[in-house]
Amino acid sequence: MSTYIWCEDSGSGFLFWKKLFNVLYEEFTVETKKNNSELFKAALKVDSENEYYIIMDYFIDNPNVLRETKRLSDIIKDKKNVHTIKIPSFEFIILSFTLLEKWIFTEEDELRDKRKEHLQLKDLLVDSLMNENYELNEGKISELREKLNYSDSLYLEQLLAKLLYEITRNTGFETSKGKLGECFTVDCCTWESKQSDDLCGLEYNHLSYVEKMRLIADNSVIKDSFVKAGL
Repeated sequence: MSTYIWCEDSGSGFLFWKKLFNVLYEEFTVETKKNNSELFKAALKVDSENEYYIIMDYFIDNPNVLRETKRLSDIIKDKKNVHTIKIPSFEFIILSFTLLEKWIFTEEDELRDKRKEHLQLKDLLVDSLMNENYELNEGKISELREKLNYSDSLYLEQLLAKLLYEITRNTGFETSKGKLGECFTVDCCTWESKQSDDLCGLEYNHLSYVEKMRLIADNSVIKDSFVKAGL
C-alpha cells in the first residue's frame, strides 16, 4: 500500500509541502493537482488499495473555495482510506509558527521595528482565526484589509499571502506565491544569495533544514491539523 498527499498548491506552497513531508513522512508521495477542480476529479478516481490525505484550503469568505470544498467533502465522506487535512493555507502555517519572528529578526533589528505593525496584525489574525476555527467573520476581514491598506476585492487567503510577504521581504525567508524563502528549506547558513550584512535570529543558533521543518510542524497549526487527520 502507498500513501499519497494531495494538494492544490503550486509554486511555493507545493514546495513547502514536499519539503515538510520529506522530513516527517519521507515514504509518502506528495502531488499537486494544481487547483481545486482537478483535486475533485482526482478524488473521484481514488482506489481502495492506497491511503490518501487531501490538503483542503478553507476560507469562509471565498464562495468558490467553499463550493469546491463542499463538493470534495461530499464525494470522500464515505471513503475510509481518504482523509482531509483542513488548513486555511500554507501561508497561514508559516504565520502561525510561533518562532517565526525570532528566526527572521535579530534581537535589536531595525527591520523588526519597521514591520512592527505587520507583526502585530499577524498575531491578531492568527489568534482570531484559531479561536474561531478558521471562520473569521467578514467584519474582521474588512478591518484587516483596512489596516493593511489592501483592496476590498482581496480574499482572506490573498491577505495572508501579502502579509507574509511584507513580514519576510528582503530577508532569506522572503516568501510569496511563487517563491518559498530559501532559509526555510536549507541548512543554516547556506543561503546562496546571503550578503555579509544579512543577519537573522538564527545567526548564532544554526539549524539544519530537517530541524527547521520539525520545529515548524511542532509549533504551528500543522500539529493539531495532522492529529485531526489521523497523522
